[in-house]
Amino acid sequence: MKLAIMGGTFNPVHFGHLRPAEEIRERLKLDKVLFIPSARPPHKDSEIIEPFHRLEMTRLAVKSNPHFDVSTIEVMREGKSYSVRTVEELLEKYRAELFFLVGIDAFLEIPTWREAERLFALTNLVILLRPPYLFQSLSQSPYLKSISKSVLSELDQGIKQGYRKVSENGKSIYFERITFLDISSTSIRRNLKTGKSIKYLLPDSVESYIMTHGLYR
Repeated sequence: MKLAIMGGTFNPVHFGHLRPAEEIRERLKLDKVLFIPSARPPHKDSEIIEPFHRLEMTRLAVKSNPHFDVSTIEVMREGKSYSVRTVEELLEKYRAELFFLVGIDAFLEIPTWREAERLFALTNLVILLRPPYLFQSLSQSPYLKSISKSVLSELDQGIKQGYRKVSENGKSIYFERITFLDISSTSIRRNLKTGKSIKYLLPDSVESYIMTHGLYR
């Protein structure tokens, strides 16, 4: 089985999370995308609502897609959420080939993550377009020194829609252009605080949940 991991705070989840996951699932012929709301992400400083609410909103958001599912693996774990630990537990549970979805901005922070080298040995990485960040900025990464700058440039220009690099450990790193939806959880929370509409930024079921529970006010 080919299993994609889509982690995040999902504070709240929105179409900017869902559409890229669906495109990558289809493009890489993945069997399932597992959305994993984090409990206490170590790289997030902003205020985050209770994991229970974020988990329920994510469940509502993926309910209509038979290829999407939600995991409580990080919400139920005590302490901070570390990606390498999550990947190890998922490998043991599913015995699947894993694909770890990450935006360009987050990939550039991987050297600061716990046991980053081990993460590269355990899972395939799928690096997603995330404007204003460019693929060319990935040439700064210590893990991508051999990648051609011309390839990164062609990805930025849209000449290439995707590119695959096989690492020395046999795992793959995918570079993928996706439909970019300029939606962020931050802007949704800001709209709610200022009384503006959030309609068409996220699924109706998630909007209804937020209103029912008076979240982000």
